[in-house]
Amino acid sequence: MTKQQIYKMVATIATAIVTCVAIALGLSSCNVTRTITTRSEAWQKGDTSVVIQTKTVETYDASKKL
Repeated sequence: MTKQQIYKMVATIATAIVTCVAIALGLSSCNVTRTITTRSEAWQKGDTSVVIQTKTVETYDASKKL
């Protein structure tokens, strides 16, 4: 093996290791937020109206514990 081949092999292995570490750190957490809004309207006497609105916010935070 020549020195260039050895350097190329070492560079390839180092790049693979750095890529694996970056993937492991990048995929270590996830945050998802979902908002659900339900609205119901019912008209009553004259110009008076009734609006019932509910809003639910769900948050899921997943993180890898090291």
